Amino acid sequence: MLLTGVLAGLVVSLGSCSPAYVMRGAYEQTRILLGRRDIGDVLADPSTPAEEREKLQLVLDARSFSETIGLKTGESFTTYSDIGKDTLSWVVVGSRKDAFSLYTWWFPIVGRVPYKGFFEKEDAQEQAAELEAEGYETWVRGADAFSTLGWFNDPILSTTLRSSPTRIANTVIHESVHPTVWIPGSVPFNESLANFVAMMATQQFFGQRVADCLAAKGGDCTREQAMLASARLDAEVQRDLGAEVQGLYEALDQLYRDPALSPEEKVSRRSAIFTARVTPLREKHRELKALQRVNNAEIMQLKIYLTELGLFASLYELQGRSWQRFIAEVEGIQRQLEQDRSLDPFQLLRERVGNQT
Repeated sequence: MLLTGVLAGLVVSLGSCSPAYVMRGAYEQTRILLGRRDIGDVLADPSTPAEEREKLQLVLDARSFSETIGLKTGESFTTYSDIGKDTLSWVVVGSRKDAFSLYTWWFPIVGRVPYKGFFEKEDAQEQAAELEAEGYETWVRGADAFSTLGWFNDPILSTTLRSSPTRIANTVIHESVHPTVWIPGSVPFNESLANFVAMMATQQFFGQRVADCLAAKGGDCTREQAMLASARLDAEVQRDLGAEVQGLYEALDQLYRDPALSPEEKVSRRSAIFTARVTPLREKHRELKALQRVNNAEIMQLKIYLTELGLFASLYELQGRSWQRFIAEVEGIQRQLEQDRSLDPFQLLRERVGNQT
C-alpha cells in the first residue's frame, strides 16, 4: 500500500515537542545522514550483492526520470543509508469515533499535520494509548521513507530497498514531488499530488524500460513487462481505493453530522455503512490490506493520500499529459495560496480544471 511521505516528526522544535522527542529526532536524522554512502561507491564495491546493486541502479534511473518530468531532486537519492532495521519509523494517527476529526500536531516549516512519527514502535504505541485514553481511536502504521523537502540530501534507505522494484521507483518519484511543490498546512493536497504523480509516472518509467528493452533485445523482456504490469495494477488499486474512500467518507460524514443522533448511536450505526461500501472493493482486490475494519483514523489517513485523484488526472489530461505544464499549473496554485492562506487548494484545483474545460 502506497503510504510513504513526509515524516513530520523528523523536523521539530522545542516549542512544539518535548526535549526528549527533539533530541531523539535529531539523533536519528543525524545518524541517517552521517551514514550515507555515495550510490556510485556502493555500486563499484565488489562486495555489494547483485540484487542490492540492481535496486540501487533502479533508484538512480528513477531519479533521472523524475528530473526529466520536471521534479526537483537536488542531490537526493544519490546516496544510500543502511539504517539496520526493517522499519524506518512508526506513524500515529488519531481521530474521534463519532466524527471525522483528526488530532493534529504542529511542526515548523511543514505546519500543522495530522500524524506524528516515532522511531520505536513502543513509543508510537504509547502515544496511541494516550490518545485512546482521551477518547480517540488510533491507527499506527510503519513507514519506510521520508522527505526533508529539500533541506537535506535525502538518501535512499535500506528499508525502501527491501521493497519491490515498482515500490522503489514509486517512492523515489513520490518523494521528489515534495521538494518541487509543498504548501504548508495543506498535507492532503501535498500527499495526494505526490501520490498521483508517482502513480502515473511510475507506469511511464517502467513503460520506457520495456520500450528500451525491446529496442535493445528485440524480445525477452519478461522482467520489465512484469514490472510495468505491477505498476499498472498498483495504480488501479489506488484509483479504486481512492474512489471508495471518498464515497465511504461522504456516507459516514453524513451519519456523523446528523444532529438527531447521539455520539453512541453514530458509532453503532457506522459498521453497517462501512461493510456495505467496502465489501465490493475487497472482493475485487482480495490482496488489499487496508480497510479491514471501520476506523476513522485510517479512513482519514487514506484520504490524505487519495483525495481528488480524478481531479489531478483531469488537470494532467488538460495539459496534454505534459508534466512540465501540469507542474506549472500546480505551482500557480501554490503562488495563489502564498498570497491568501485562507484559500482551499482543492477548490483552486477545481477552478483551474473548470476554466480549461
